[in-house]
Amino acid sequence: MADSPNTHTGTRLPIWVLGPQEEKEARVNLKSFAYQKCDEFVKAMADCAKTNGIRVFPTCEKQREKMGECLLFYQVDTRYLDEQRDKIVERKINRLEEKIRKREQEK
Repeated sequence: MADSPNTHTGTRLPIWVLGPQEEKEARVNLKSFAYQKCDEFVKAMADCAKTNGIRVFPTCEKQREKMGECLLFYQVDTRYLDEQRDKIVERKINRLEEKIRKREQEK
């Protein structure tokens, strides 16, 4: 975990460093974000697939291309992944601030 002590040096990693699990979370969040932004293209592809069954690949090529282009736009541009990472860092900062507030109230 990113905010646990480093066993080699006895120091903590900076709060803005994401651990492997948090990095995975950011990528999962990015995928969800991309699907939300491309909802109209995803629905068009799904509708075409439902209508055409086994002939989905030759028949729905245009819908698949548009859906793929849209999804790739959000998943390739690093600023969208950075936004998801920033949200996780903000959450970590908020948790830390809340812990500090609780400690101060206990004094």
